[in-house]
Amino acid sequence: MRPPRTGLVIGLQLYFPNVRDVVRSIGLVSETTADPNPGFWAEFSDDKRSADGIAALLARHREMGDRGCPRFHTRLRAMIRNGEGRNFDGYITNISRSGAFLKVDSLPPAGSVVDLDFTIPVARARETVLAFVVHVAERRGVGVQFIGGSDEFRSRLDEYVALLAG
Repeated sequence: MRPPRTGLVIGLQLYFPNVRDVVRSIGLVSETTADPNPGFWAEFSDDKRSADGIAALLARHREMGDRGCPRFHTRLRAMIRNGEGRNFDGYITNISRSGAFLKVDSLPPAGSVVDLDFTIPVARARETVLAFVVHVAERRGVGVQFIGGSDEFRSRLDEYVALLAG
């Protein structure tokens, strides 16, 4: 799949599981990236109603404790590479379709973007995906959300998670 072209006006509809409200906004595609992980950035209008709606949805979602995607225990060798090119070895201890928790000694800061390298057992090939550090647990590890990844990566991840779900 190719990203939309720069300058294109796009619509955003934000949904959360088990929440009926939908937040809508309009934005302009400001930048695109090409292979191997094509994607795009968009600048959304400074609509206070949309921003308030997103904040309300996030608060309700957090209160419900619903992560949206079930997690499954696993133990996969992994490596995090930070923006400075430093590598940190660890293990993925739980995984979902949207992210993972990694036991790692050297913790990247919350809010940072890292490369995550690991092997999905059903694929037997090393995967690299961009991940956003959403949670840091001192002396334990980090929770990451997958923010990049090809359709093939997503397909292999879905297959592995389905296998774990039994």
